[in-house]
Amino acid sequence: MGKARGGGFRSTLILAVLLVLLSVALGIGISRADFLGRVPIVGPLLFEDAPARTTTGPTVVEGIQDLDRLATVRWTESVPVTRESGGTGLERFFSGERVLLIASGDVEAGVDLARIGEEDVRVEGGVVTIRLPEPEVFSASLDERETGVYDRDFSPLNLRPDDELVEEARAEAVEEIEAAARENGILEQAETNAEESIRAFALTLGFREVRFR
Repeated sequence: MGKARGGGFRSTLILAVLLVLLSVALGIGISRADFLGRVPIVGPLLFEDAPARTTTGPTVVEGIQDLDRLATVRWTESVPVTRESGGTGLERFFSGERVLLIASGDVEAGVDLARIGEEDVRVEGGVVTIRLPEPEVFSASLDERETGVYDRDFSPLNLRPDDELVEEARAEAVEEIEAAARENGILEQAETNAEESIRAFALTLGFREVRFR
């Protein structure tokens, strides 16, 4: 019986000593960590919690450039174009020709985002400021399904249609369709739509505000 009680006492004593040593070790560890935390450069780097960081400027630039030529507006217009052959009055009377073309075409406008450089993007905290290139017309073309010669008038001695006159009318139609799109604000709409698209993209990167200049 005495030996059993002696063995239990020794086990309890050993357990108590281990608990004391563990407490001392933890105390030393915590104090050392607190000390190292105050060491310049090393301390903050190893022991201080860093706040969440927003994506940096170059990353934003690369992401925007990947969007390439952002075509944001398509304008459709129909115009009648009349083209007459040249020459003197006498030549036109005997061998002239007049072409009436009904043309329909599309105009695409947008912003060439590949032209954005790092100097065009400024990041300050959660705010990114972007300078976009000027909007431009990317293309103007005829819709061949909706474009055709409506009427052709020939002078009495004109025995051969002038196909070049038709091509001239088509080229003039493209110019008129693009001019109409510009007059109706296609470039302004392209800029507005580009800003909305870039804003949505930047917000997905974690920015809280997107500004344009």
